[in-house]
Amino acid sequence: NQYVAADQRFASSRPDVLTYQTEVLERDITFAGPLEASLFVSTTGSDADFVVKLIDVNPNKIDAAPGEPNRGAQQTLVRGEPFRARFRESFEHPKAFVPNETTKVKFAINDVMHTFQRGHRIMIQVQSSWFPFIDRNPQKFVENIFEAKDSDFIKAQHRLYRGGNTMSSLQVQVLPAADEKR
Repeated sequence: NQYVAADQRFASSRPDVLTYQTEVLERDITFAGPLEASLFVSTTGSDADFVVKLIDVNPNKIDAAPGEPNRGAQQTLVRGEPFRARFRESFEHPKAFVPNETTKVKFAINDVMHTFQRGHRIMIQVQSSWFPFIDRNPQKFVENIFEAKDSDFIKAQHRLYRGGNTMSSLQVQVLPAADEKR
């Protein structure tokens, strides 16, 4: 899919995408194993999707071979996972959000084995839509999204909480660096 392989800079510049990135890495860092998103969110609607993307950001300047595109500052998708938050407690029993109530949404992201190289950055993007990669959520809880009527699609504001007892996070496992192994 071209969309998944595309440079993610188009998304990080959108006002509805939250972007977090590290400083330039001083050493290689390898993520290995499962990833888990733990988001504290609220919405003015009664349903929402959340997408968490793990991205490898190239250094700003990279030497390119003649005729090859310069990939400086490219944002390469490593992992991305959409989650329909109505299933946050159970896939068998979807649950509506209470509008404006802070709610924990926790979900697994496919395992990873990726080394972010020295000079690169690690980026996380959080967004609430990944259309056309996944179908649109009406933002209003309906029994079956595939049977939603036009009137069920409403505008909603989503909030991601990042502090205190409502610290959203992405849990990763980091392999020890070669000089740390014993």
